[in-house]
Amino acid sequence: MRKLSVAKFGGSLLDQKGKNVPAILERIRELRSRDHYGPIVVFSAPDRYTDELIRIGESKAQSRSASVESIFNSYDRIAKMYVKGKLLKQVLSELRSYRKKAYEALSLIDKRFQGNARAKFLTSGGEFPTSLLMEYIMSANGLNSCHIPKDRWPIVTDDNFENATPLYEASKKRISYIIDLLEKGKVISQAGFLGVTADGLETTLGRGGSDLTAVFISCLLKSQYNVETILFKDVPIQSADPKSVKGQKTYVVQSLTYNEAHKASMMGMKIVQDSAISMARRFKQPLKVVPFQAAEKYTVISSESFTEEIVKIVTGKSGCAILSMRDEKSRSLEDSLRVWERRDDFLDLGTETLETEERIRDFLFLDSEFLRKNEEKIKSFDKNLKIEYGVGVVTLIGDKMKDSPGVASIAIGAIPQINIIRGIFAPHTSQIILVVEEKNVDAAVAAIHIKREEMNKPR
Repeated sequence: MRKLSVAKFGGSLLDQKGKNVPAILERIRELRSRDHYGPIVVFSAPDRYTDELIRIGESKAQSRSASVESIFNSYDRIAKMYVKGKLLKQVLSELRSYRKKAYEALSLIDKRFQGNARAKFLTSGGEFPTSLLMEYIMSANGLNSCHIPKDRWPIVTDDNFENATPLYEASKKRISYIIDLLEKGKVISQAGFLGVTADGLETTLGRGGSDLTAVFISCLLKSQYNVETILFKDVPIQSADPKSVKGQKTYVVQSLTYNEAHKASMMGMKIVQDSAISMARRFKQPLKVVPFQAAEKYTVISSESFTEEIVKIVTGKSGCAILSMRDEKSRSLEDSLRVWERRDDFLDLGTETLETEERIRDFLFLDSEFLRKNEEKIKSFDKNLKIEYGVGVVTLIGDKMKDSPGVASIAIGAIPQINIIRGIFAPHTSQIILVVEEKNVDAAVAAIHIKREEMNKPR
């Protein structure tokens, strides 16, 4: 089967000055030379542009002045650096068209920066002009490139506009357009983050959704090509965040299962968007996570691990909270969050029977800001519920922990001076979770990570 690469370049690799553009072009040429088809290149909006567009949209919703001039002026500057002559005139003209579309989308925002208006504005100012710009830069540098227009968009989603789910069967019907371009020898510049409903309304694929774009396009094409999904990141996946374990040696994690990657991503390590991992697992599509400046330090995420570490990652996450409420009231809240709000970023800590014979159920929420913003609504389920803010979690990740007793004892023994508020000792789920005070997260990660060699001794 013919080889094809779908390569995603994260927003952190595209800054306002376009300094990484020559290196990005070199990576694309390497893939083109190796595969002979494609590649399909997925681009996020440049570094911090999405945050700035959100700020602009929220300003408009609050009836404050809002302008996208700084965003589009930077696109123009990058174009002038890497595109010349007739192509430059063309790309500047098309960027003016996108600037107009961004202002049109901005005008639709009224009091609430949400729904389709939000999706339309973010993508009109971010990923769409970025993919257009990169198409022209590739063309100006000898690559036979094109970008995908919105009316031929291949990713059809549900109508959850801000965190949409791609629909495989509906999208599969549209993939022939991309196949035709590949067969004509095109390098395809694909905007990340964007989906459309069946009736053509813009949606977004959640924060970090360009990962999902690359994975989903790969899954749509894997019956036609031998597809390699490559996610270029600014740093490698490591055994711990170097900022948390200053002075210690960290280790590149060469292999993760989908389960390990999902747990690590959920518990604080920014590896790959969780929805992208779920999609890859569903279609058994391996992912190759490649640090941009050190390609040899890549990580493969797949069904099975090819390394023997027991504990692969120690990760920490601040900004958590514990919610305690009456057990009989908790089922309604859990169903509401999981089914209607589609949230899976909380864990059931179990129930406790008090001396009064009242049963209390505790949940660990990994996003305390969600609770703060919705506390009044959540208390409608139980007016006497209690929320403990200011906690964080330290998590040990590794599928092989289930066959290796003693890991939890080593981890706990490494932090005798730190109060463990709760512990979830579930190595059969590939994770051991220690709940600590938020201020102690980094110290706990560092103390446990230094025991990595001991925890990974064969048992």
